[in-house]
Amino acid sequence: MPASFMSAITPILSGMELVKVPIKATDTWVELSDQLITYEIDMMKNINDAAWNTTHQLLPWAGPLSHNGISKFLDICQESADRLLKHTKESITTNFDRFHQERQGELEFIKLFTEEVPCQDWSIRDASRHVLLDLPSLKLIDISAKAPHSVQNYTVVFAPRAGHHSNIAEQTAIYMRDQGLTRMAVVEQKCAEDIPLFVDGKRHHEDFENQIEQYRQVLEHVRKLTGHPAHLVAICQPGPLLMMTLILNPDLGKTFGSAGSPMHTEAEHGYLTDFARVMGEDYIDKLISLFCHTVSDEHVGVGRKCFDGRIHVLGFYLLGMDQHLANFNNLLSDLRHGNQEAAERQKVFYQWYNYVLHFPVSFIQDTYKKIFIRNELIHGTLEIGGRKIGIQDYPASVPIWALGGTADQICPPGQATGHMDLLDSVAPEDKLTMTCDGGHMALFRSQRILKDYYSRIVAFLLERSDKRKRG
Repeated sequence: MPASFMSAITPILSGMELVKVPIKATDTWVELSDQLITYEIDMMKNINDAAWNTTHQLLPWAGPLSHNGISKFLDICQESADRLLKHTKESITTNFDRFHQERQGELEFIKLFTEEVPCQDWSIRDASRHVLLDLPSLKLIDISAKAPHSVQNYTVVFAPRAGHHSNIAEQTAIYMRDQGLTRMAVVEQKCAEDIPLFVDGKRHHEDFENQIEQYRQVLEHVRKLTGHPAHLVAICQPGPLLMMTLILNPDLGKTFGSAGSPMHTEAEHGYLTDFARVMGEDYIDKLISLFCHTVSDEHVGVGRKCFDGRIHVLGFYLLGMDQHLANFNNLLSDLRHGNQEAAERQKVFYQWYNYVLHFPVSFIQDTYKKIFIRNELIHGTLEIGGRKIGIQDYPASVPIWALGGTADQICPPGQATGHMDLLDSVAPEDKLTMTCDGGHMALFRSQRILKDYYSRIVAFLLERSDKRKRG
């Protein structure tokens, strides 16, 4: 089952819970003070009103003085007194309200980290999606548009296995669907604890070879549905695996594309790859020995070895700490000042970010060693099913695109697009290489990047799609 990242740092959580006590106490004191002062000012107004009314009643006893003149003077005095009391009340309550908003914002900020992380799911309504295929570690989910389809090919968006829920790929898939690729499906990655250890009576190893086999089943299934191969879209991590699947099964892909994927991990220096090569291959084995657990009886994957996804997410936090601190500062400011719309966007993101999925041990070992260190796909030394494959085996007939981000610290743009320079067999007009000015998450979440770059990707795919014949 997924876990909250914050459960890995319980001492900090305890400290944050303690911080809530004085915040609540001062907020309660100020709220009571506000009520008391408001009551006193209202009482003063009532007393003043009674005094002015009594004075008006006594005017007939004023003798020869002008009743009208005195009455107008008294009205002016009463109005001035009322304005003064009203201004005083508004000034005090405004400051109290501001103080209350700030304290409530601080409590809301702390709650984001101390309360149970809400379960993550696709935002698309259940009625608008259905599971086409349920494999040991993947789900193929149809989110196609309801309108008639002019394009015969499915577009299949493969979400990353990166310690988070697969709905990170949702905005990309929906945008591409709404721009004309109406047959749309997404591939959801399961938490390691939900992957059975035995499938059809056989031991299931969730390594590259078995992932590729499941990818193949996904692509076979959508081709059977329409009779046409799919447009393959890899969001981050699945890029190399999806290309391996295509190389082994070239008839299953109409086009191939990847965004922020570690396709060529030697094309540019990056923190993750440089760190991995400095630490060596046995580093991941040592890390697994420290942060590995066996799935317990109450889960589908009972007996499977899992790497703790919280450690993986901790690495992401450390890698982008400056950005996260800036985000937290902005979130706290928005909450304190009542900027709910901006605050809600950040809250939703960190609720997703802190909702952690665990990794199958064999999968994370293969990724670390074969992609980050050895770069086997590029060197042609990757062995799948007894066959060595590499980038040189990419099918020349399958158009390809790649998108990287200049501020991507997880997968620098050279690593995301460097493989494109090695595909000499693919015609230049069938290659689309793009680099945007965004970070890793922006490649899948930014509306600007969707509009400026994915619109070009969609046009590229539509030009190469199988269209339904009219009449």
